[in-house]
Amino acid sequence: MKTFVIGISGVTNGGKTTLAKNLQKHLPNCSVISQDDFFKPESEIETDTNGFLQYDVLEALNMEKMMSTISCWMESSRHSLVSTDSGSTEEIPILIIEGFLLFNYKPLDTLWNRSYFLTIPYEECKRRRRHKEHQLIESLSQHIRSSVIIYIAFCLLILV
Repeated sequence: MKTFVIGISGVTNGGKTTLAKNLQKHLPNCSVISQDDFFKPESEIETDTNGFLQYDVLEALNMEKMMSTISCWMESSRHSLVSTDSGSTEEIPILIIEGFLLFNYKPLDTLWNRSYFLTIPYEECKRRRRHKEHQLIESLSQHIRSSVIIYIAFCLLILV
């Protein structure tokens, strides 16, 4: 079966997921597979000499599982109308695969009908990263606060 596969890679926080999701909204029956969904459990992530978890390397990702997911999509993909180079329209399934290390994994190289590498200025990348980390910290703080409140309420029930 003929398929159309788009690879979107680039810098961390560069807009890959946002672009892929927006394309999916505008391309009927288009599917998106995100490399972020294939990180190994934290217990399997190596640390550097400073003790920081190394998420920015291929070894942190379960690429075999990702390839299996892609294969499953290829076998059971839905169809979209796609304009071909000759100007005609064909019904072809579309898959967008996005992730920061896609083009570092050679088995994917044969899949791409189109591939794009997104970049943004370094300062913008840092700003976006800080914003995401701030959101994560806020989310964790709320979770911890609610857990503490539940724990205190439980302790008060025991004392009563």
